[in-house]
Amino acid sequence: MYRLSFIIDEIYNKYLPLTEKAGISLNLDFPDPTVKIKEPSKIKADLDKHVSSALGRTIKGEISIRISQGKIIIKDTGTVLSKPMIALLSTERVSVKSKVGFGTTVTIETD
Repeated sequence: MYRLSFIIDEIYNKYLPLTEKAGISLNLDFPDPTVKIKEPSKIKADLDKHVSSALGRTIKGEISIRISQGKIIIKDTGTVLSKPMIALLSTERVSVKSKVGFGTTVTIETD
């Protein structure tokens, strides 16, 4: 088992300077840093991919990363994704939703 906080910390610190430079807020809500996961490399790859994608879509506004009940939830205020793109990005463990006026939400299952 691997502590999720190590992955979150690495990804957050990787993207914080980039979001600050772009004028985007990067928010983190991680109430329990003792959470452990089984597949750290897969979770890290998914998290990195989707935070990077959110940064590419978001011109101004914010990106938030929240950990809750075995899930990592990434929300952004960027451009809305098309249905084919949502289907392409969604996997067995990753769920993507996008709505005009609300941005995009990516949920990554950690269990």
